[in-house]
Amino acid sequence: MKLLEKADSFLIGAKIRVDSFLNHEEGDTNFISILVLLGIALALAGVFLGFKDQVLAWVDTNVGDFFSQNGGRG
Repeated sequence: MKLLEKADSFLIGAKIRVDSFLNHEEGDTNFISILVLLGIALALAGVFLGFKDQVLAWVDTNVGDFFSQNGGRG
């Protein structure tokens, strides 16, 4: 009789652990957040690749203007 009680207790515990594993949703929100951030990063990379020549020309012009100015507040 003791063996049957132990087997029954083991099987009930295993069923509870399996049900808890299948129904517990901790971490799903973090996974979805990572996917959203990855999508945003890929969209920004696509926009940059599409407009890279204009962006680089704008940066080059502005940096060149900044360094060609004379110092001082006048």
